[in-house]
Amino acid sequence: MTADNELKIELINSVLEYATQMNTLELSFSKLDDENPEKDYFPEYKKKYLHIFKKYCTDKKRSYGGQGDSYGEPAQYDGIENSIEQKTELKTKSRAEVYFKTKNSFDAEYLFVLLKKSGEWKIDSAKYKWYKQEKWKTLHL
Repeated sequence: MTADNELKIELINSVLEYATQMNTLELSFSKLDDENPEKDYFPEYKKKYLHIFKKYCTDKKRSYGGQGDSYGEPAQYDGIENSIEQKTELKTKSRAEVYFKTKNSFDAEYLFVLLKKSGEWKIDSAKYKWYKQEKWKTLHL
């Protein structure tokens, strides 16, 4: 296996780890909120969200996203764990795109842009399409 192929698999796995952890977190807090709607779970959710976010995402100022201010069902990256297509395109030595196609109820597609900074690959942005739309929409991390 070539170094490029190994890197492509590594990047797919990194995005999957991030999305799976975020989905699990979001769904668990959504369930807690359903069971006890009077309790404010956001401080605890935000703390756990930011821990995951900082591990996998670039450190940049974001107008939206990166704040852990919402959760619900379906989770933000619904279907990504069981995607039917995954691919990575290395755009430059420090930029890559990781794509996932799902068969969830939205036929969701996700596109993550990863940047390599200080020798470490991190998610910088993401987009999504639902119901086989042609245009990508911004997905706030």
